[in-house]
Amino acid sequence: MNAFPFWALWAVLGHISNGAAFVIDKTLLQKSFRQPATYAGLIGLLGILAVVLLPFGVHVPSNHGWIPILISGATFPLALWFFFIALAKGEATRVVPVVGSLIPVLTLIATSTFLGERFGSAQLGGFALLVVATILLSGAGGKAKGTLRASTVGAAVISAVVFTISFVTVKVGYDAEGFITTFALSRFAGVIAAIAILAWDERAYMEIRNVLFPGQTPAKQLRGKRLAFLLVLFAQSLGAAGFVMVQYAISLGSAALVNAMQAVQYAFLVFVAFLFAKKAPDLLGENLTPAVVARKLVAICFVAAGLWLIV
Repeated sequence: MNAFPFWALWAVLGHISNGAAFVIDKTLLQKSFRQPATYAGLIGLLGILAVVLLPFGVHVPSNHGWIPILISGATFPLALWFFFIALAKGEATRVVPVVGSLIPVLTLIATSTFLGERFGSAQLGGFALLVVATILLSGAGGKAKGTLRASTVGAAVISAVVFTISFVTVKVGYDAEGFITTFALSRFAGVIAAIAILAWDERAYMEIRNVLFPGQTPAKQLRGKRLAFLLVLFAQSLGAAGFVMVQYAISLGSAALVNAMQAVQYAFLVFVAFLFAKKAPDLLGENLTPAVVARKLVAICFVAAGLWLIV
């Protein structure tokens, strides 16, 4: 077995950082911003910060290079929008396993079909373990109420498909134009997509405008909204760091394997839930009963075994 690969290290660190951001996101989505487009739009708009990368080797892509860069950047906020729509319509314990398991599987199919990626039996076994771990760790098996409506399933599936398009096309961009250029320009495309989303959903636009330009909003309510906005920025600073690390891992390795390693993020959430047991229902969608703890521990073992096999 080789030493732990550089791309896998970046993937692990990135997914842990995303897990930390999720702890904040989970609260904000339920208490501060009512519209799924608001949060997707904010995340997309923060892509403007990629302007700081312009002096560090960003070049004008070739005519063919522009296509995957623009597609990957524009589809990412769109995928987030559908994901948050699904979360708003259904319980996280049902939505997250659908999206979290579909993304790596669809990415594996796409990269094998269009990019010619091939994996050994050990890596495929590790991939399968990580996908199963993602399903178990993200809440599948919890006591969710009722069944998902067709519209919720549709939004979740569309989200997974669009995320896959974003991840596969960005990998094409990295291979063709390099990391810095592809990352920076794809973020600018994401900003344009975010503006379009906010223009489409007037209620989301109004939510953001009321935070930035409060007018006659009561002082107490304004403080709460501004605190939420600052927490969004902090969470997205963590999320941005995680996003950059995951994207860099994709540029170095396999998009399918990096996405499968998202199980690390859910393992991190379980660890946080163990430390703050009262927050477990919010973070995991279920209480830490003995059966749940046993299932999570088995899943964490799957994560460890899966990582060992794919690297």
